[in-house]
Amino acid sequence: MALPSNEGVAESGHHPLLRHALELPGGLRVVAAPSDPLEAGRAVEVLARNPRLLKAGRVSVVDVGRAVPGSAGAALLRHADTAVVLVEAGQVEQAERLRVCAPVLASLRQDGVRVGLAITGACPHTDSEVSDVAGGLPVWARVPHDPTGAGLVRGEHHPPQRLRDRLAAWRAQRRDPDGLEWMPLIKAAKALAELCDDFDGLGLSAGERRVLEVQAA
Repeated sequence: MALPSNEGVAESGHHPLLRHALELPGGLRVVAAPSDPLEAGRAVEVLARNPRLLKAGRVSVVDVGRAVPGSAGAALLRHADTAVVLVEAGQVEQAERLRVCAPVLASLRQDGVRVGLAITGACPHTDSEVSDVAGGLPVWARVPHDPTGAGLVRGEHHPPQRLRDRLAAWRAQRRDPDGLEWMPLIKAAKALAELCDDFDGLGLSAGERRVLEVQAA
């Protein structure tokens, strides 16, 4: 769902973004940015100028795209409690972009924002090796390739096709018919969410939290 009237949303009243939200399977409500990169950038700029819009609920998750120095995404990150940097393994250009963004990420940590990495794809390196290359940023999650789990998140869930997925689903449903953690993507996402909840001052009793995701590519 696009958000065509960002300026109007920014000036409206209580919980304005929720009027544009769609509910995904599992109950997560999302407001999708426009698919056009320019329009999506403008949406991030609106949020950066009006960070109070993120205080509509206990937890807000925002994908700010490429938070290069000087960008609206980088400015918005300063209002976050936690920032997750998404990096695809094996991509040299992403490692270079991460290096370029290192000053922004370092300044966020100095300001008290918790910053960590989520690695997508097959990565042969250990967490400590990745952290050394990423300027000391800790690895919080490894996001697996999981078409079934990705389809569920998009609202396009289909029965598992691979034998190992069918076996995992069968075993999991015997224990919990409504469980979804047999999907690797859902399991990884839940573990990352629980990690963020466990940070000091960011637990379940917190009144408001903002968790922002930034892409290195």
